[in-house]
Amino acid sequence: HQVYQTSSTVQLSFSTNVRSIHQSSNIPFVAKGRNDCTNDSKSSLRILSSVIYSSETINYLGFVLRSHSLFYCSVPKVATRTFLTFLTYLNIRDELIPLLTNKSTISNLNSQIKANPFDFNSINQILSYPMKNGSQPSIVNSISILKSFLSLLMDFNKKNVTDFDIWSIYQRKTFPLIRPQTLSNVSQIFSSNFTRVIFVRHPLERLASAYVDKIATLTKEPFSLYDSIRRAICRKYSSFYLTVVQHNFYRVHRRISKKIEEPCHKVVPKFEHFINYIMSDSVISDVHWYPYSKLCYTCLFKYNFIGKHETIEEDLERLLTHLGLESKDWKNVNYFRTGKTRQYYKSMYSNLNNQLLCTLKYFYKDDFKLFDYRLEDYLTDKKIIACSPARERQLRKTRNKLNLF
Repeated sequence: HQVYQTSSTVQLSFSTNVRSIHQSSNIPFVAKGRNDCTNDSKSSLRILSSVIYSSETINYLGFVLRSHSLFYCSVPKVATRTFLTFLTYLNIRDELIPLLTNKSTISNLNSQIKANPFDFNSINQILSYPMKNGSQPSIVNSISILKSFLSLLMDFNKKNVTDFDIWSIYQRKTFPLIRPQTLSNVSQIFSSNFTRVIFVRHPLERLASAYVDKIATLTKEPFSLYDSIRRAICRKYSSFYLTVVQHNFYRVHRRISKKIEEPCHKVVPKFEHFINYIMSDSVISDVHWYPYSKLCYTCLFKYNFIGKHETIEEDLERLLTHLGLESKDWKNVNYFRTGKTRQYYKSMYSNLNNQLLCTLKYFYKDDFKLFDYRLEDYLTDKKIIACSPARERQLRKTRNKLNLF
């Protein structure tokens, strides 16, 4: 996963909470509430075009299904693998296979992008199908490959199915037509029949989950992005983890070869140190803990289907019904089980001081307000955290210098 800096084109704030409600319309959830977005519709459309065609972030997290008039912003650590599986299934079934079946359409497509609409080699690797002489499969074989992939997606929760990383498919740009950048007219996203989807989670639970998954797990590939972050935190707070001899290792070795086993290679830093580190270094822009209100340009896209991780089974079932997918066909009972309870995540915040909690309260300010969450919901002693305006001004000044807000 790459670390992306959120574009500073749109930095908008919100004044009122947005709640998800049920109503008898063609869209199961509708976001209600007034916001302080000052852009008029024409201005918003210009900004939207700029964001979609230039932002790496929105084209990493954003997905478009033309066949279902749907835009989805995938917030990391909010059951994204689950929903991306459904999205991929629909993209193959309702867009790629019909496209490949229509010879005139594929001919016209090839003249435009000089390539087929997906990466055959990548799909073959996922399915473990050998490529004969390294040649490109025919269109007939391509449809067969995609149908095999559909079966794999339908059964992805079964233990006997070869595991695959759904994110890697999109990192390799295997299905490029699903990216927002491929839209010829971005205004269609705001049409009345378009569903703009986002799933959210309590910001503090999402942050804790990112720490557990990305930092506190030692099974990650050595010297990967998050392994490097973990080691960097250990080195910064070395007095808490290393002996004097181990600390001196870093004085002698200014540059550490991958062949050398450094003292921090098996150290799991404390949650407190992780937060301190990402709140003071540019690594804060990582998509797994950056505010989703900014990652997904919430004010700009005005999502009209808002699902919550706290009620994800019900919300996801409503969305699948809206998309014409019956949940009984997917056996999705355990798709979003993390193995950690909400109480476990809450306990991780019990030892944080008020200054650090105020930093988090300010950093996730828009996420809290927009989606009706409170920082105090994750404090085990139920206390109210009062943060001084001076502290908020200081944090804003620091973030502006780093171009993080």
